[in-house]
Amino acid sequence: MKCDEAKLKVQALVDNELSENEIAEVISHVQSCYRCRDDYVELLKLQRRMQGLLSHDPEWFEKLNRKIGRRLASSVGQMLFIGSYVALIGYAFYSLFAGREISLFLKFAVGGILVGVFTLVGVTVADRVRESKDDRYKGVMK
Repeated sequence: MKCDEAKLKVQALVDNELSENEIAEVISHVQSCYRCRDDYVELLKLQRRMQGLLSHDPEWFEKLNRKIGRRLASSVGQMLFIGSYVALIGYAFYSLFAGREISLFLKFAVGGILVGVFTLVGVTVADRVRESKDDRYKGVMK
């Protein structure tokens, strides 16, 4: 058997499409030819990798779409919540500083408290984001 014919039959051997006589002939050639043996081994490795991929849930693409949709909806919800919260805080600041009946001391005290709270929240969120980027166990499930 020549290598050109063997290469075609090696693929058929990996796919279990040969008769017993042809199997013996191809195996004999593969044992004596290094190039064909390398092709046979690579095809077997590829077949194993492909079987590993196919053994996963066949609906993985639909689940991926649902995950993307959930992430998008979650992001939109978070943005709406944070935007509304910031607008409400802005209105509170405006009302606090625009009112003439509220003392200047009280305005500065409340303003200082709010600035301090926002600073602490901002630093906390920034630290958490920085730590999550370096988290070695990020993908590990509990």
